[in-house]
Amino acid sequence: MEISLHIGAHLTDDDKLFSCLRRNGPLLAQQGIAVPDPGRYRQQLQKLSAEMQGKITDAQTQEALLDGVLEADDVDRVVFSIENLMAIHDWILADGQFYPHAGPRIAGIRHLFPTAEFHVYLAIRNPASFLPALAYDKRAGGVDGSLKGVNPASVRWSSVIARIKEAAPDVQITVWCDEDTALLWPEILRAVAGHTPETQLDGWFAWYWDLIAPKSHEAMRRYFANNPISDDAHRRRVLSVMLEKFARDEAQEVEASLPGWTDDYVEILTEIYEQDLDLIASMPGVTLLE
Repeated sequence: MEISLHIGAHLTDDDKLFSCLRRNGPLLAQQGIAVPDPGRYRQQLQKLSAEMQGKITDAQTQEALLDGVLEADDVDRVVFSIENLMAIHDWILADGQFYPHAGPRIAGIRHLFPTAEFHVYLAIRNPASFLPALAYDKRAGGVDGSLKGVNPASVRWSSVIARIKEAAPDVQITVWCDEDTALLWPEILRAVAGHTPETQLDGWFAWYWDLIAPKSHEAMRRYFANNPISDDAHRRRVLSVMLEKFARDEAQEVEASLPGWTDDYVEILTEIYEQDLDLIASMPGVTLLE
């Protein structure tokens, strides 16, 4: 049994990944992949993981839990998505770091499936744009509340991943940059779901709806319907050309500024982020999709 757990991060996905996989549930089920209704597990798994801290779990625990979540018996891989697992919006940034409780939260879920092969999937975002987006998100407490006392140049995504690996050493982690999602989207879906490369998911184009005009969106769909893609690199090249040609300028503009931030400071934060990506890519048990 394989468990695939998508954990966000916040302000990167807006449940688009899971919505696409749910839409293709019957197709994925033919390959032994289950994408259960989140209403059947999101709160339940978090509550149970807290209750089972320090208690022994075994194959019977895992089987009983899956029986309550799954509708089919012939399942080899289960895909869960819990964006608020590491923290709710108010606590994304605390103690001067991203998701300070990420390690025990992931370890708690992993503890519920002791005999499964466990995979975690996480999108990360340049702090130069993530922090302003967080600051202006009312769910996170606003500018004064969410970034109070934080040095933006000191927060690292690698620290989040290191804490997860320390708390759950056998968990395999796959990471990608939110900035690269447009070119990697079909590969991200396949990584999380675990379906075969030749599988064509219905509705994967929906991710681009806000990025390009409706007529261009339809042209994009027609192209991929009529022109077989040989491999991932080929698809990336095609997507790159299409986005350069069709993407609306206003859709590509990213608000990456806070009071007192200069262009030079944003560039410094971006350089730190790129160095952090190099560190993440070198971590054992971690795959960085690039």
